[in-house]
Order: sequence, then structure tokens, then C-alpha cells
Amino acid sequence: MKKIIGLSLVMVLITFASCSSTKNMQEFYSKYDSQATVIPLPSFALKLAGKAGGTDLFNYLKSAKVFIINDAGEGKQKRVMRDLESSVRGEKYENLVKLKAKNNNLNVAIKENGGRINKMIFGINGLNNVLVLDSNLNISRTELDKALDKINTDDIQELANI
Repeated sequence: MKKIIGLSLVMVLITFASCSSTKNMQEFYSKYDSQATVIPLPSFALKLAGKAGGTDLFNYLKSAKVFIINDAGEGKQKRVMRDLESSVRGEKYENLVKLKAKNNNLNVAIKENGGRINKMIFGINGLNNVLVLDSNLNISRTELDKALDKINTDDIQELANI
């Protein structure tokens, strides 16, 4: 009887450990790597996207990595977004924007160095997808605020419907 109780306790602890939140972006990517598609975007591709999409933000991006999890139900989307929030918090990112449009969420977190923003992470979920855009850039806070003001909820809806 003691062995059964001890074994049950160990199984519960293992279950809790596997469900724990990630503490940094490396843990986040490791946890979801087998379930995701990763697309690295070089700077020339980002410049072309900026010209085609008409948004100024792409002009400041040096490189980016797109991390997409497809076929994620509502519960999994919430779990992934919660892990993303805990990962950026663990790496001392500042949560800049948190928007909700219908069933879609947009979270933007930034990291500053020397008065310039050099890292930005977008987390977007909706329908059955979660999209994470992890980017390197060089932009002032004022320029970033102007670029983000031009993004509207329809843009969020379109990204979530990928």
C-alpha cells in the first residue's frame, strides 16, 4: 500500500513538472519545437515584406524567426501564450502591448539596450494557430510607438488566420 501511494505521488509530481511554465525563450522553443514550423527570415525578405505590406516596422527589423504551431485547440493556444508570456518575463522583456480582438490575442514584448529596442517578440493566436515572431531590430521607442499605432485589429485577424 505504501508503495502504491509513493508511486502515485511521484507520478503526480512528474505530471506537474511537465506542465510547468517555461522560464526563458530557449525553454519555450525546446518545449514546442516538435509541434511547430520554424521559418528564419533574413533582412532582405523583411524589407520586401515591408514594401508589400506598407508598414514601417519592417524597415527596422534586422532578422526574424517565425515560429508557427498549427492545429492548436483553444486550450493549447492559451497554454502556449501563457508559456510565451512567462518566457519573456523570465528574460526581463517589457510587455509593451496586449490586445484582444474577438478570439485573437496579440502580445508584444520588447528588450531595450542603450535607449534602443533591440529585441521584440510578437505572440499572436487565433483559430487553430499560434504565431510567434522573434525579431532583432534597432529602433527608438518613439519610432516603435509610431509604427505600432498603424497596426489595426484587422491586421491581427489576418495574421491569426494564417
